[in-house]
Amino acid sequence: MTHRATQRGITAGAATAVAAAALTLLSTGAAHAAPDSVTWTDRVASVTRTVSDANPKAGDTITVTTKFERSTGPDLQLNWVKDFHDACLTYVMDSATMNDGTGDKAVEPYLEMKPGFVAGDFMATSYRVFVKAASPATFTVKYTVGASCNRGTPLSSGTSYRGSLGSGDYNSYGPFITVAKDSDGGGVSTGSLGSLLGTGSSK
Repeated sequence: MTHRATQRGITAGAATAVAAAALTLLSTGAAHAAPDSVTWTDRVASVTRTVSDANPKAGDTITVTTKFERSTGPDLQLNWVKDFHDACLTYVMDSATMNDGTGDKAVEPYLEMKPGFVAGDFMATSYRVFVKAASPATFTVKYTVGASCNRGTPLSSGTSYRGSLGSGDYNSYGPFITVAKDSDGGGVSTGSLGSLLGTGSSK
């Protein structure tokens, strides 16, 4: 009797451990986002581009930010900023914003939208954008990953800008975005906890 009770305890403990591991495995699929960023400095500003998920799946929405910084004066006034992206990504309407430390400001309707880029005209907006020492300006846009995107192949992205102190053209500086293959779910995409434990019903 003692042996059987101990065996039942071991079995129950093992089942609990397997269940916990299965739950962890199931939850991993939802946490597949892999942010990435790249930074460079030219004679005008330090530029940092960040993508919220460098390995998205078709149908996902990703956020791309381009931050401009200066360590000293004079202030840089940004006239326009262009965000380059693969044509298989679709701009999310009303998602473009600019923030120079005074809060997010809408860019539309002064946003040019093309298959390979979007461009904000900050000479036409009701506000002006300044990059000051220790006060960066950040251009943000969102895209939906299309079903036509090549899978497993790095897609280039980049930016160009023009301002009061000069301009820069970096249309393929990154970060690169690699759309996951349809079979890559970043975790368990089908099945249930019962099937993982082997307790699901069979017919």
